[in-house]
Amino acid sequence: MELAATWESWQAFLAYKKEKQHMGQREEQELQAFIDRAGYQAQCRACEEGRFPSQLPVKRTINKEGSRKKRVVYSFAGDEGLFLKFVAYQLARYDGLFSDSCYAFRRNVGVKEAMGRLRRDPRVEKSWCLKVDISNYFNSIDVGLLLPKLEFLLEKDPQVYTLLRRMLEEERVLEEGEEIRERHGVMAGTPVSPFLANLYLAETDEFFNRRGILYLRYSDDILLFAGSREELEQIRDMLYGRLEAMGLAVNPDKVTVTGPGETFEFLGFGYQGGEIDLSANTLRKAKARIRRKSEALRRWQRRKGLAPEKAAVGLIRAMNRKFYGYGDPVTEEEPEEDAFTWSRWFFPLLTTDRGLKEIDAYLQEYIRYTVTGRHYKGNYRISYQQLVQWGYVSLVHEYYRHRSRR
Repeated sequence: MELAATWESWQAFLAYKKEKQHMGQREEQELQAFIDRAGYQAQCRACEEGRFPSQLPVKRTINKEGSRKKRVVYSFAGDEGLFLKFVAYQLARYDGLFSDSCYAFRRNVGVKEAMGRLRRDPRVEKSWCLKVDISNYFNSIDVGLLLPKLEFLLEKDPQVYTLLRRMLEEERVLEEGEEIRERHGVMAGTPVSPFLANLYLAETDEFFNRRGILYLRYSDDILLFAGSREELEQIRDMLYGRLEAMGLAVNPDKVTVTGPGETFEFLGFGYQGGEIDLSANTLRKAKARIRRKSEALRRWQRRKGLAPEKAAVGLIRAMNRKFYGYGDPVTEEEPEEDAFTWSRWFFPLLTTDRGLKEIDAYLQEYIRYTVTGRHYKGNYRISYQQLVQWGYVSLVHEYYRHRSRR
C-alpha cells in the first residue's frame, strides 16, 4: 500500500492505462485530475485507519451486450472508485498464484494466448469438447470460502487485505437510492472483482492442469477436452462437483458438447480445423445490436423532425464506435463507448473474413433501412458510395488493413 501514496506510482498507473487503451477520454481526464490534486493521499489515510471504503457500493441492473438480458453490476463512485482501480492494478503482482489454464484478467495473458494454445495443441482436433458457463459467477462467489484464500496478503500487504475484507463482508448496498442487504459475492463491475474471481477458482484450474487435462478458463467460460465422449462425461462430473462445492452452478442453457472436427465456440470466436472465425453467437448479437440501434435512431429522427439520412449517419457512427472506437455521438441520448472495440478483440485472431462479410452486408442493409423505413430492393438506390460519404467503414476492409500493419 506504500506505493499508493507516491505520485510516481500513480503516474506509472496512468501511463499503463493509456498505453493499453484501457480507458476512454473521460476516465483519463478524471484520473489525471485526481493525480494532479493528490486525491490518493486521503484514500491512503482512510486505508491506514481502516475506513476504506467509506461509501456503500451502488447496485445497478444493465443490459447484457447484444441482448435484452440483464446483469447486475456494482460500482464505487468518485475518488474511491479511482483508488480501487489502482489497487487492482497493483494486485497484478500476484499473478503467479494463477494456473497456466486461466486466461482472464491477467497482465500478459489473455484471449490471444488462449486461442494460440488451441491452435498449437494437437489434441484439439481429435478430441470431444465441453463448453460450460458459470451462472452469475462473480456475484455468486461465497465470501466465506474466498477470504481464507486472501490470507497470504496478511503478511505481504495487510492494509489491502483489510480493505478487501471490509468490502466483501459488507452486505449493505445502495439500489435506486435505497439501502438494502444482500449477499453479493465479489461484486461484478468493481475493479478488484476480476482478481478475486481468478483467485476463487485458482485451485480448480490447477486441479485439471496437474492431471494433464486440456482445460481453459476465461472468467466464467470453461473449455474441457477429452479423447472420447465417455471420458468427457467423467471429466465433466469432476468439474461440476468442484463447482458445486464452491457454491457455483452451471448455466444449463449454455452447455455445449462437440465432437472431433466440429466447430466449438469460445470467447466470441468459432474454432474449426485450426481456422478462427466469428462465432454464431457473436454474429447473432451484432445483428441484434444493429437492429435495435436502427429502430431507436429512426424513432429519434422522426421525433425531432430531422431528415432521414440523420438516422443513417447515427447508425454508422454508433457502429464505428463499437467496431473501431471512433465517431462522435449524433444524439444526446448516446452514451460514451468504453475502450473495448471489435478491432482490438477480434482482428488480431481471425483467420477468415466470412463472419465480417456477413455483418458488413447486414449493416449496409440496415443503414439503407433507416432512410426508407422499408426492407426492399429499392433501397439499393442508396449507393455504396453514399454510405461511405456518410462515414461507413467496412469491417472486411479494416480487417485487412490491420493484417497488413502486423
